[in-house]
This record gives sequence, C-alpha cells and structure tokens, in this order.
Amino acid sequence: MEETKTTFSLRWFSAYETLFNDGFWHSTWYPLYFLPVLTVFFLPVATLDSNIVEAKGFHFPIYDKKDPYSSHQFLQPDTSSFYGEDAYDKMIHKDLKKFSKGKTINLEDEEFLNAMETIYRYPGEFTGKQIKFMGFMYHTKELKDNQYFLFRFGIIHCIADSGVFGMLVQFPDDVSFKNDDWVTVTGEVSTMYYQPFKKTIPIVKVTEVKREEKPDDPYVYRNNQ
Repeated sequence: MEETKTTFSLRWFSAYETLFNDGFWHSTWYPLYFLPVLTVFFLPVATLDSNIVEAKGFHFPIYDKKDPYSSHQFLQPDTSSFYGEDAYDKMIHKDLKKFSKGKTINLEDEEFLNAMETIYRYPGEFTGKQIKFMGFMYHTKELKDNQYFLFRFGIIHCIADSGVFGMLVQFPDDVSFKNDDWVTVTGEVSTMYYQPFKKTIPIVKVTEVKREEKPDDPYVYRNNQ
C-alpha cells in the first residue's frame, strides 16, 4: 500500500515538474492558479451577526409545513431526526433530569444547545426557574420595545445543520439595545403565545442584564453524547 502511494506521489510530482518546465504556468491558465490565493486577501470575510438571521428569514422551520426538509434551524434546537425514537427519548429525558434538578440554570457554552432543546420540549418543567445565559440581541418589528431575542449561532452536527438558537427575553421596562449587542441576562423562565409563530414558546423575564464583549468563538456546539 505504501509503495502504491509513493509511486503515485512521484508520478504526480513528475507531471507537475514537466508542466512547469514546459512553460504551462505562463499560459492563459496562469491567473487561475493564483485566483484562490487572491480571494483570501481581497474578498471580505463573512461575519456572524443579525444580518445572517435576517437574510435567512427568521422563522420556525420545524413548524413550517411547506419546508419539511430544511436542515437549518432557528430558535429551538431539534435533534430528534438524528436518532431513533427510543434513543432520542432516552437522551432527552437524561438532559431533562440534569437541567431541571436545581432552581437555577447557569448555561455555559458547552451545554447551551442541550439545555435549550430540553427547555423547548418541556417548558412546564422549567417555568419559575432562574436562568442565566449569554448571547447577541436581535429585535424585530413584531416585538415590543422591551422584548428581544437573545441568540447564539449553533452547530448540531456540522455546518450544514447550523442555525441561530436562543429565547425571547422580556425586560420590565423599555430598553435600548442594538442588534448584535452581546449581553448576559438573568431572569425567570415563563411562557407566552407568540403570534408570528402561532405557538406558545418559553421566554425569560429579565431581572438582570450585563453587557459583554463578543466571544472569540460565537458558535455553540451540541453535545451529542
């Protein structure tokens, strides 16, 4: 096997050397060789912010009957399609036991998606509990002045099933945040009927908020063990 790999490598190098010595790189193909390099330096790098949320069209794909095969998710993580029914039931109940046992849920990055999925599955089990988590603010015209969505970009298995996940947070008074402001909120879990989704969703009634710097890695990742 090693001999085959070595032979292939030598042949590839020999062909490369022949093309180079024959002036191939001075032909009309020469610019194409440098094109990928040039794009790295001169094309803008995409940033993760609320513009991506708006561009994708913020909605609930899992409740959208017209788009049952969408792989991107919003607000509510849902990994049920990656497991058999029994395996998923076992996993989600394990997380339910973990996150509902105390009166306070302090969400670190490594358990953010697991906890969010569990809260959305069993909102009644978390009503009245205190929760604390960090994310970036996102306000849309359907929300009141004291309401925002607090999001994190998340990856469940790979970039193909990435999305924005989090909860609606409600302040006692009108507040003024800009989209993409990073904050940590502390508050009480409750529920409300959100008309644009035609769905009752869990929310956080905020009691404390702290501005934060954007983290070096804005993504959170699903712990699938």
